[in-house]
Amino acid sequence: MFKEKTKKGLTVRAYRGDAMTLLAFNLETAKNTSDFVGFSIEFIPPGGSKKYAQNNMLNFDGVDEARPSTEAPFQKFRWLHVPGSRYQALNKTKYGVYKYFVTPRYWDAANNKLAKADQSLTVELDIKVDAFDEENIYVSFTRGFATSQAYVGRFGENSNIKPPGSALIPDINQVSGTDPRGYDYTFKDQYEWMGFKARERILDLLKEVQDNNNLSIEVFAYDLNEPSVMEALLDIAAKGRIKMILDNSTNTKDGVVSGHGTPGSTETKFFNRFKQVKTGNAAIVRGKFSRLQHNKVMIVKKNNVPVKVLTGATNFTITGLCVNANHVIIFDSPKVAQKYHEVFDASWGQDKMKVFSKTTLAQKKFRFSPPDLPLTFTSYAPHEEAFAQELLDEITEKIEGAKSSVLFSVMQLTSTTTGTVVPALREIHKDTSKFTYGVTDSVKGVSLYKPNRKTGLLINAKSLKAVLPAPFDKEVKMQAHAIHHKFVVIDFNKPTCRVYCGSSNLALGGEKSNGDNLIEIRDPEIVTVFAIEALRLVDHYHFRANQIGAVVNNKPITLKKTNSWTKPYFNKNDIKYLDRNLFCG
Repeated sequence: MFKEKTKKGLTVRAYRGDAMTLLAFNLETAKNTSDFVGFSIEFIPPGGSKKYAQNNMLNFDGVDEARPSTEAPFQKFRWLHVPGSRYQALNKTKYGVYKYFVTPRYWDAANNKLAKADQSLTVELDIKVDAFDEENIYVSFTRGFATSQAYVGRFGENSNIKPPGSALIPDINQVSGTDPRGYDYTFKDQYEWMGFKARERILDLLKEVQDNNNLSIEVFAYDLNEPSVMEALLDIAAKGRIKMILDNSTNTKDGVVSGHGTPGSTETKFFNRFKQVKTGNAAIVRGKFSRLQHNKVMIVKKNNVPVKVLTGATNFTITGLCVNANHVIIFDSPKVAQKYHEVFDASWGQDKMKVFSKTTLAQKKFRFSPPDLPLTFTSYAPHEEAFAQELLDEITEKIEGAKSSVLFSVMQLTSTTTGTVVPALREIHKDTSKFTYGVTDSVKGVSLYKPNRKTGLLINAKSLKAVLPAPFDKEVKMQAHAIHHKFVVIDFNKPTCRVYCGSSNLALGGEKSNGDNLIEIRDPEIVTVFAIEALRLVDHYHFRANQIGAVVNNKPITLKKTNSWTKPYFNKNDIKYLDRNLFCG
């Protein structure tokens, strides 16, 4: 689950995420040492020989610039390192084993400056930083940070992510804009950075099929407009080795019809192009279940036998990969791939979709276990109401019965959402007996951190503003969901840990009406990866929410020159106490 080292009272844990590292610290003397002002973090990337200091946007004097943490220590008891976010060459990140150096820092009050670092206190440890894989399961995420300092630092305040023109597949190699340093970047540059490892996984899987005549693919698609994805799918269609089920749902509002099934939609244009280029066994159908064909699935077959499957919450669109926070999972397992193939076959055409909920595939959970996979369960919607309710009630029971923590990122937590899961997530942050940390895109109100309170955090990412106080830059506000995940992590640090994920919105209406898949995985490493993703998002949006008031005061945020910032971390009635003990207790 983690690597840990202790030296002279400082304990450091390193948790592996998807191409990122969570570093957590514990220093018991911090509560009694008035001049303790944080942690400096340095690292050596693969093949490197020089220490690189993590940059901190905050500093002691409020200067409008990022400074290395050797000059501006982090005043937190954990820190997430995502190489390539801002300060390294764009899309040139080195992956492999990173060595980290964590040093406690102190203030020289007599000279009113940061005291020289005492290297004898430094804790060193290394950990692999790369796309995540564990026992035939691969988990990856989009960056999902279109609204962030990292995005503005890379691409500026006025960037656009959609190429001009009306072409079905636009040229993404054309120049998109100029970064703050004066260098041009392309749409492809943006897509690679924003899509992160999730986009890479999808395109690598498609490339594998394109390049091997023994491979074919079956695809469930809901939204579809990402240029590189469409280009690859059409190439495979021209080679005669693909079958696709593409959603054709529509919406009517004020007499105006919109949606995938309309003649002018990208999905319809893709459908027509597919029919023009397809050869051999390539085929495509349009359809929906009671409401939507909401799956986002790719099933790879070798010599017509299913061998692996990609699924998750990520739509195959520019927004899905570049704006939304999303996940993809690849099961490199013929057994799992076979089950998804059976679902695909049972959904092939509108007539089959109408009766899918009555098939055996929709009436039970399917269990997969070692040595093929960590203990994993899948279910396939739409279900009849009784079984749909049973699935959601089981998740609710685990949420309410959590022993240590509940961490989640779920797109919709509206009061009108049916089923028991969403109400449980809306209320769980009030439970002071466990650490709860969640982010959503649609819930009224934002529960912010307040000192001397153990209640958890529930952050609404969609409601936050793009203007931040100094020393931060104005951010880009994009009209799309920031959070598109649908995952819940239960007790990530316990033997009974589990994560629920997939395309399901965790709502009764969707489980009864949409084509969806819900996944449960009980594996400490995989659960930890999702827990880190939840921390990444909640920390980001929580910080921004906390700074809204500072805009009015128009004062730069600065670091403390005493250990006053540590007090909540040692107060048993404060959520930061739970935080410190959960991740490095």
